Amino acid sequence: MWNCPLDTDQILAKHNPLVIDGGLSTEIQKRGVGMNASAWSATAHWYNPDIVYQIHCDYIHAGARLITANSFHGAKHILETIGLGEDADHINRRAVEIAQQAREEVGISGVSIAGSLSTIPSLIDPMDVPRGKQARENYARQADILAQAGVDLLLCEMLIDSTASLDLIACAKSTGLPVWAGVSASKRDDNQLMAFRTPGKYLAMPDESFDYLVEQVATNDIDVMGVMHTKPAVMPAALKILRRHWSGPAMAYAETGHFNDNQWCFDDSIEPLDYAQLMATWTKEFNLQVIGGCCGTSIEHIKSLCQNIRNETMPSHC
Repeated sequence: MWNCPLDTDQILAKHNPLVIDGGLSTEIQKRGVGMNASAWSATAHWYNPDIVYQIHCDYIHAGARLITANSFHGAKHILETIGLGEDADHINRRAVEIAQQAREEVGISGVSIAGSLSTIPSLIDPMDVPRGKQARENYARQADILAQAGVDLLLCEMLIDSTASLDLIACAKSTGLPVWAGVSASKRDDNQLMAFRTPGKYLAMPDESFDYLVEQVATNDIDVMGVMHTKPAVMPAALKILRRHWSGPAMAYAETGHFNDNQWCFDDSIEPLDYAQLMATWTKEFNLQVIGGCCGTSIEHIKSLCQNIRNETMPSHC
């Protein structure tokens, strides 16, 4: 273990429930930073550190007590597609440093930092899903760098492929840090719930049942498991499947809006209060300990979520 952070039980004991941040990449885009056609927001903090720093600060002020370093698309094989593979360690370390600076500057106690990892492939080559020894080495290296940099836990996000997901989780667990896992779901035209897929080119991979994906991930000795980057309309069915296989601490953070042409579109996003009310319902129904937002959700969504949970459903935690 590279550092000695609180364990998951200690983190969760401080909050009821724990509110995490909202969309980071999409908030970066909203503030004028274009998303990379291959690596999404992986280098946003590399070239625009002040913007990412301010977003972390804003989420903490909104009530988030777990913020996520901008490392989601930071695996070496992703950064290699834009000529920055040799800088992968520095890019991931810098993402953590900026989150730490924001936490220190805001000065609110009880804020943890998650290092984000994912098996998501390059956006320009969605069929190139990481597999095998080289991918595992890249995952392990990224996990180690995030741990050395001082994150409190590792958050394996947008797990949509059981084979790659189990590899990633194993690499994250090897650091000795708490490991939280977020699976993503989408609904087909026949109403079958599947592992997340975006129609068309992006993530055009063979279908995998969401039930099977959840079952596979839940068999690992992880600390928290949840449903994330999933449409609000799909969340209840997905959370029901999660609870069928997972009895431990559960989390949920939905997406809103949609992805198109390497950008996030906000024209169909859910309003902050509506989102907060949905989350309050899910929190009660599925006994959630960790709640927040994913792509498309904003500072206002987290602020509304925090206020709604505090005032209407739970003891104060914000």
